[in-house]
Amino acid sequence: MKLQLLSTSDTHGFWWDDDFIKKGQIRSDGLLRAASAMAVVDSLAQAQGDWVLKIENGDFIQGSPLTTYIAECATDQANLFETIPKAIGYDVRVLGNHEFNYGRDYLTNIFKNDKTLLNANILDSTTGQPFIGQPFKIFEKKGYRVAIIGLTTKAIPRWEKPENITNLHFADPVLIARRLVTELASQVDEIVLAYHGGFSRDLVNNQILEEETGENQGNELLNISGVSAIITGHQHRLIANTYQQIPISQPGYRAEAIGQLTLDLGHIEPAQSRLIKTANWPANAQLSKKLTHIRTELDNWLDQPIGQLATDIVLTDVAQVRRTGHPFVDLINQVQLAATGADLAATALFNDEMPGFHKIVTRRQLLANYPFPNTLVTVAMTGKQIKEALEVNAGYFTLENGEIKVSDRYHFPKQEDYNYDLWAGLNYEFHLNHSLGERVTVNSIRGLPFNPSKTYSVAINNYRATGAGNPIFAQGKVLHRGKIPLTRLIQNYLQQHPDLVLKTKKHFKIQS
Repeated sequence: MKLQLLSTSDTHGFWWDDDFIKKGQIRSDGLLRAASAMAVVDSLAQAQGDWVLKIENGDFIQGSPLTTYIAECATDQANLFETIPKAIGYDVRVLGNHEFNYGRDYLTNIFKNDKTLLNANILDSTTGQPFIGQPFKIFEKKGYRVAIIGLTTKAIPRWEKPENITNLHFADPVLIARRLVTELASQVDEIVLAYHGGFSRDLVNNQILEEETGENQGNELLNISGVSAIITGHQHRLIANTYQQIPISQPGYRAEAIGQLTLDLGHIEPAQSRLIKTANWPANAQLSKKLTHIRTELDNWLDQPIGQLATDIVLTDVAQVRRTGHPFVDLINQVQLAATGADLAATALFNDEMPGFHKIVTRRQLLANYPFPNTLVTVAMTGKQIKEALEVNAGYFTLENGEIKVSDRYHFPKQEDYNYDLWAGLNYEFHLNHSLGERVTVNSIRGLPFNPSKTYSVAINNYRATGAGNPIFAQGKVLHRGKIPLTRLIQNYLQQHPDLVLKTKKHFKIQS
């Protein structure tokens, strides 16, 4: 008999196959497509006498306008985060890092009755036990016993607001897995790790791909003796292969693919690993019908106007805007400065899908540009630290035959354009023909000569304030932590400044 492990990960609330951002435009992904594909694969496998187990590998309850709507306006609908996975037939679920974005209480309310939730390494600081869920689950069929252990990246405290993870200890998943594998080895035939995390090293040559902070420890998990298969996520990568005789998968982002690992329980045939792309599968009709009511409510909410500008400030080429600036970026920084009273502000364009704003700004546009519940933090930084932070930003670019390109470090193994900031309140230049760390010239700050010894206040979001993406920010002293989400601050600012006129600011240059 063969065991098939089907998995999705990092769906982030993208359930339908049409686009939240561009209403009516069909996408090539979505959980409802994945549900159709898994149902057919499951049916065929069972007809062949195979055993199928389905894994939902985390980052399920945050990341789209749907999840924002439920968290902010329709908490009575939060049971969908339990009933939809149950209807799809997931046998186990794992916590992702974004599960904590709305706080421990919100998360607990969603998962408290979910018997499929696996959580081996996020512990209650008082009891030392999993704060929710169970560490592993054993399944049995025709005399075979299979254990699945649920693990989550331990790096969450680096990014998450402290109030969202109170009294929690994020234990090392490798140490926890090693102990549990040893304990379970004599009780089961196969042990599967479902890990919301990825790989910091190349899986073929072991070359380091990113700074090894403990965020992505998949390579270490591969070295644990007794592991039969590993399901991963978090990095939004598409991975399916066998390494060190262990099949692994990572099914990308927004249910663009399903991971399929196949184990021969008789150990006659080698393990197999592949990805099933969901683009050519239809949305599951039964689930679509079940979700009709909330989709109607959601669209009505998203299409509500929240402000008006004097003109459109639409983003048509986000990659180019990162080089030249744009009134939309200036607006976000302007909001941050107004909300905090800081001297300077820095913000990022999270992905290349960001649409900017039309003259009539709707909530759909707002959440398409800013899908995260981030708040603002004001930090005190010296001029020297500000220049060092800008040097990190300058490292986002590289020169290839005189042409400006994005450094591979920001696009592999995971695309991280969200770690490049555009600033307001200062005049600066990047000289890309200079060595890394020596590329930045700061001409002035708030119209005055740059002083590396002077201390300035800088407004950034809470994610960046932890040093994520730019460790220099963590060196600053926190002056104030805001409580209001930036999305609400943007909305308030637009309502307080009707017909706002935004002029392009030429306050930075990139020289090749």
